[in-house]
Amino acid sequence: MDLRLHATQSRVFRARDTHRFRVVVAGRRWGKSTEAGVELLADVAQATNGRVWYVAPTYEIARDVMWGWLRQTIPAGWLATKPNETRMAFRFRNHCMLQLKSAQDPDSLRGRGLSSVVLDEFADMEPRIWSEILRPALADVGGRALFIGTPKSFNHFYDLFQFGQSGREHWQSWQFRTLDNTTIPGLAAEIEEAKRTTDARTFHQEWEASFEALAGRAYYAFARATHVKPVELKNDLAACCSFDFNVEPATAIIGQCAGDIPRVWREVKLRHAGGEATRACGRRVKELLTQAGFTGGVRIYGDATGKSPKTTGPADHAVLHELFPSAVWCIGRSNPHVHDRIAALNSCCETLTGVRRLEVDPSCVGLIADLEQVIVDDVGELDKTSNPELTHLSDALGYWLARDFPPAPKSKAGSTRVEWLL
Repeated sequence: MDLRLHATQSRVFRARDTHRFRVVVAGRRWGKSTEAGVELLADVAQATNGRVWYVAPTYEIARDVMWGWLRQTIPAGWLATKPNETRMAFRFRNHCMLQLKSAQDPDSLRGRGLSSVVLDEFADMEPRIWSEILRPALADVGGRALFIGTPKSFNHFYDLFQFGQSGREHWQSWQFRTLDNTTIPGLAAEIEEAKRTTDARTFHQEWEASFEALAGRAYYAFARATHVKPVELKNDLAACCSFDFNVEPATAIIGQCAGDIPRVWREVKLRHAGGEATRACGRRVKELLTQAGFTGGVRIYGDATGKSPKTTGPADHAVLHELFPSAVWCIGRSNPHVHDRIAALNSCCETLTGVRRLEVDPSCVGLIADLEQVIVDDVGELDKTSNPELTHLSDALGYWLARDFPPAPKSKAGSTRVEWLL
């Protein structure tokens, strides 16, 4: 097997035997997924009768980021049996087991000894996954851990990064910008483009791997005087209808995209619809479009969790398919992370270079209140309790903007040479 790492990835890889616990804070497209994959395979090659885990925030992320890469990369001759698709597991001829895990249920990770673990996007996991669960699992054999991800404020990931900077025994850490990956042609130009499409805080966090303070207004780049203006619904543009599936209240927004300008035309906020909340909300969206004489196409956005059936009736997605049978479906298999929704919305409000795109009609009073009043804590989590009236409409808008105006592209696999035999 021949896999190539760029210079800064190689620095991390070469520290495997001198530091048990390594922390990599890296910008988008630095090559985090490639580094993680190579580390996993090296661990497998060295861990006879061992157990190696890759842990991601969700099963969906583990499958999307790592499962396919491993399936394509692992030589068939290494494997003792066929890969287990359901458990996302590989059993090797040296009796080592490599398995992909989710951090969604921390207690499900208890009780197993490990020879090594890679924790991807550790900033998005509960801190106790490491301190209470995985750290003890490595103790018996002196196993190693690699923490890797993009920063999310000054949280537990930052604390581990500081361990590696302080000379603490067994620990080492690095902080790499996107530009530190010198193997991607045209990356510098892409970063300049990101400055024109990404808000300042998100750019520094995602591309420069900077730990940014997040507490305060969630949508800090929104300004009523700048972004609130009359919006006209046009028949030659598709209507972007985005839903946040709540029972109380049921909410949606209707907008259009004129080039790279997202415009919010109307909002829907209904109460006391009970189990028929999504149907009532969808019908109201259709009524508004009909009353406006709209004859264009429709695109549907919203919460990915609405695909699950409910005890009160059909799944939210099924209801929308029924109400909008010819619409273009723009809801993915999983939701964008809340941080990505916030970043997408802020980036549409104002980029690092001062470009402002979002327009909101004055009739959308609930959405405007959200954009002015929703706050986040110091680790970037939305406050959904202090004022139950807030967050729903901005969540709906966030599903649309994160889908069509993502704050930054996903990391891609990158290219010292790493060779080993099993």
